[in-house]
Amino acid sequence: MAPRKRLRRNADLPDNLYPNKVGGVVYYRYKRPDTGTFHSLGTVKGQAIADARQLNAVLMKQADRVGEVLGTAEQTMSHLIGRYRKEYLPEQKLADSTIQNIGYRLDRFSEDLGDSLVESFDVKTVAEYLDENFVRDSYIKHRNQMVELFRFAQMKGLYPSDLDNPAAVTYPKSNYEKQRQRMTLGQFKAVHALAPEWLKIAMELCLVTLQGRAEVIRMQFSDYDDDAKAIDVVRQKVKKHEHAFLRIESPHLAAIVSRARRSGIASPYIVHRAPERKNKAKDRSHWSQLTANHFTEQFRKYRDETGLFDDVPRESRPTFHEIRSLGSWLYKKQGFDNESYVQPLMAHASEQMTEHYQKGHEQEWVHVRADLDISQVLPK
Repeated sequence: MAPRKRLRRNADLPDNLYPNKVGGVVYYRYKRPDTGTFHSLGTVKGQAIADARQLNAVLMKQADRVGEVLGTAEQTMSHLIGRYRKEYLPEQKLADSTIQNIGYRLDRFSEDLGDSLVESFDVKTVAEYLDENFVRDSYIKHRNQMVELFRFAQMKGLYPSDLDNPAAVTYPKSNYEKQRQRMTLGQFKAVHALAPEWLKIAMELCLVTLQGRAEVIRMQFSDYDDDAKAIDVVRQKVKKHEHAFLRIESPHLAAIVSRARRSGIASPYIVHRAPERKNKAKDRSHWSQLTANHFTEQFRKYRDETGLFDDVPRESRPTFHEIRSLGSWLYKKQGFDNESYVQPLMAHASEQMTEHYQKGHEQEWVHVRADLDISQVLPK
């Protein structure tokens, strides 16, 4: 069995040796490559490393021989993940961006767990892996992906169907307050003032149309109807739903599109820029188009340059996506109805989701009355 790539924080440890910090003390554990079970090797790092190397010399060779005889090469996590990508994902008709995000998580599993036998995983093994490697939203997403992966394994006979899905039994940790801050109108204006023209246009398009990053950077001049003052948008995350195909009419789009046309760059995309080098990218169809990652990096750069978020942890600072939330709230403040106006514009299937986006921008006061006449109950 080939040794798998170690996590960066464990790079100085032999394969199968893991640190576990409890009460400020680091304990070392050895995970048998043949059974997946953990065994304590004490608290002395040097001795634990020496012991782990001796165990690897015996057990990893043994695991290789056993694997050859039993054919367990087709029972590893790498094999499971490969089949999941090939057999399951194509049938789901997911958006490209969703497939990409799933791919990131599967790549992480392959790197961390690829050589482990699927049947060696139990609830404790999965729980410890998730707890040691992920927090908050990342924990939730990787756990959910692990649940799906083991569900597929059971359907394909790679994990015993008479056992519980080991990932599904782990703690979901789904109830926590939103970590990322909402963006205020003042903060939007501050970022907008520093941003280059192409980013100003992207921010304005998001604020007016309430579309996300993926939709904004895909908008093309050919999608805009000058006569109708309307733009056609396909929401990427909900392509298979009726809410995905939008024709957005707005008198405020004309000025934004007109400014984009005056950039002096021959581009089919409304949001575009001239890069230093015209490099090809798999998710870019024209050299002037912004890739999602570069777009996000640039937005973060100008957001942080305002200095408004210096005291805010990086993971809590508002992202470009929060402009969509801000725009939704501004529509509500100007009297536009959620159900008939804002909800369809955001391509939300429910009004509850639209209201979720609008929360957090200001404290809403519930108007009530208090008409108890205390003169009737208190002595005069």
